[in-house]
Amino acid sequence: MSILISTLETRLQKVEKTTEKIWVEPSMDFICKRTPDGLIKYVSPSVRSMLGYEPSDLVGRLYTLFVHAEDYNRILNTTIPVTEDVCNLTYRIKRKDGVYIWVNSQISVVRHPETNAPFELFSVTSDVSAKIKAEHFILEYEKLNVVGQLAAGIAHEIKNPLTSLKGFIQLMKSGQELNHNYLAIMEEEIKRMESVSKELMLMAKPHKSDFKPFDMNDLIDHAITLLMAEAAKKCVEITKESTLSDGMFLCDGNKIKQVLINMLMNAIDAMDMPGEITIAVFKSKEDLTISITDTGKGIPAEDLDKIGKPFFTTKANGNGLGLMICYKIVEEHQGTIHVGSSCKETTFTIKLPIH
Repeated sequence: MSILISTLETRLQKVEKTTEKIWVEPSMDFICKRTPDGLIKYVSPSVRSMLGYEPSDLVGRLYTLFVHAEDYNRILNTTIPVTEDVCNLTYRIKRKDGVYIWVNSQISVVRHPETNAPFELFSVTSDVSAKIKAEHFILEYEKLNVVGQLAAGIAHEIKNPLTSLKGFIQLMKSGQELNHNYLAIMEEEIKRMESVSKELMLMAKPHKSDFKPFDMNDLIDHAITLLMAEAAKKCVEITKESTLSDGMFLCDGNKIKQVLINMLMNAIDAMDMPGEITIAVFKSKEDLTISITDTGKGIPAEDLDKIGKPFFTTKANGNGLGLMICYKIVEEHQGTIHVGSSCKETTFTIKLPIH
């Protein structure tokens, strides 16, 4: 029994020495000793400056009575670390004037030397209200920043259908007869612009992709057809190489087509007349791979890591948002995009996992 008392006294002396060290250092933190049930046994005088209480107001009362109701269960369930002797908790605590402030407590557990059961809790509590407010402000700022980027990105996406419409109108003006195939494609592009405008209005609301089986060969063919007029103006030839006997793939077809159109448009813009674009597609057991290679002047090595970042672009009149959206869509499909470039060609490789 004397050994038990001696051991406890030694541990308490260590705690007291730690307490004295903290008291000597200039700090607004307050120290609290309490039972494992939360009954306050001691609180340092510095509690006056943080919470406005006298130590005598708190001793003999339950600590959890001063914790915000929304944080109560979390504090109750995690006050005593299960395996470790130290834990950190962030929660709201009530000042004497009734106002709740955010605090962080580092809680140490004094355990029984024989049973290892908690004997006493020792905590150092800091006011982190200013930090929490700053983090909240930064989070709100980031949200607004993302919303701004998305809005600009969606507006950017409207430019691609407009380019196709303009190209087909010019082709139809130069022809002698009304081309109903062109009209059908133009109608599809107008519907796509309507869809994009709806995304602009619903941007603030989370919405899931519509994953369905699509024939990847058809998606690629459609994207090539839409950009034929633009490619012809720049004397660019687009070639498809496919080894897919069965092109069915589970994805959001409209979004994947959007990725293909964006990348093909970028490839066209990257080349001086004339030029060639090769789009290859093949499957393995794990992935479906689409590579788009152009014969342009390439991307400088120091810029490769910046590809896909908002507002980074190598185009004179670009804004970098098209590729940003491509990366987001592929990421949503749990896929990846890799960029390889030399002075003679650039290849974007899209890998999509087969579900």
